[in-house]
Amino acid sequence: MQIQHQRHAGGGEFFLADEQGCKIAELTYEFVNAHTINANHTYVSDSLRGQGIADKLYRELRDFVRAEQLNVVASCSYIAKKLEREKA
Repeated sequence: MQIQHQRHAGGGEFFLADEQGCKIAELTYEFVNAHTINANHTYVSDSLRGQGIADKLYRELRDFVRAEQLNVVASCSYIAKKLEREKA
C-alpha cells in the first residue's frame, strides 16, 4: 500500500486506502493561512495498528511541509507529540 496525498483549497490529507478504496489510515490538515497548516486528525484502523503507519503518515506530512516551506501547528495530539520530539 502506498500513502496518497490529496490537497484541496482548504487543506488536505495523507491516507492509505484498501482494495475497495476505503480509507484505512489518514492524517488530515487544514490551512490556517497561506504559510501555515494545522495537522488536526490522525486515524489508523485497528487492522493496521502497531505497524508504524501513523509515523509513516507523519513523515509524509513533514516532507510536504519542508518541500512547500510551510509552518505547522497541531491540534492533533499525536502530531503535536511528534513535533515536540523533533524539536528536542
